[in-house]
Amino acid sequence: MYLIITSFIVILLLLCAFFCIRRKRSLTKVRKMSCTKKCSLLNELAEPFGFTYQFVQDIFTTSTDAWQKESGCGEFYDQTALSANMVFDREPVYFNYRGKTWLIEFWKGQYGISTGAEAGIYHADTIVPPALRRQTIFPAAEPDEMLPVRLRLMGPECPFFNLSQTHWRPGGFVMGTCTQPEDLLLEAVLTFPEESMCRAFTRALIGLGYKDSEILAYGTTVQFYLTDPKVPGVPWDTWVQSYVLWKSRFACRLYLWITRPFYSTADRLLFLYYLSPFLFRKTLRIGRIGKRTRRHS
Repeated sequence: MYLIITSFIVILLLLCAFFCIRRKRSLTKVRKMSCTKKCSLLNELAEPFGFTYQFVQDIFTTSTDAWQKESGCGEFYDQTALSANMVFDREPVYFNYRGKTWLIEFWKGQYGISTGAEAGIYHADTIVPPALRRQTIFPAAEPDEMLPVRLRLMGPECPFFNLSQTHWRPGGFVMGTCTQPEDLLLEAVLTFPEESMCRAFTRALIGLGYKDSEILAYGTTVQFYLTDPKVPGVPWDTWVQSYVLWKSRFACRLYLWITRPFYSTADRLLFLYYLSPFLFRKTLRIGRIGKRTRRHS
């Protein structure tokens, strides 16, 4: 018995010593790297996950060639979001334009250990009857169909980001933060190729319940704010939703504690990469649902 206890203590001490040495080496590696090298390496590491790091705002954005594009968008993905540790408000906007049904959806909320917001631009190849829209998976817009979108996400105390992209799914994610979806305000500005398309989208917003005074349309551009969605939310179980948010808050605190004394996302994640590649991969899996259809080397 004494031999077993002694062996256990020795193994534990060796593991602690190994962890301390590895932590010290990881700290040194990150501190010696230039800012350019950090951003380059982090973008290289994030690329297989479908994300790009923006140093200026210290956020992640979705890559235009992200593998998630092949999965499309539909009601099914929103309904299964809790399984990916995502809790969000959403506003799907359906409208018909030139023989196709378009879906432009907006999200704001918690994506694992990241607070974020997105807009998704999708369309079917034909007109989809309203009764079938919730059952349909809409393909993402092609490169020549991507729209210029500006998203500004604001929290209860300060803004999170101000992002302008021409994209099929523009979005920003602030790692290491946890925010209730109802405490977020999303400003969305979209520019369409034609005024007729802009009017079709605006009519769809009004059809959801937005007032004329809540929408600013000028030419081919429309602006509105997403606070409380007009579309009924996904019928998630309240207890399960609270549990997922609790897990996110706990994971955020653990992430911030492990990656101390760094402050920027680049420093924290690269430190985690050198300390534990497994934890790095788990951390960078910002909430996404869909089947991966291609692999990155």
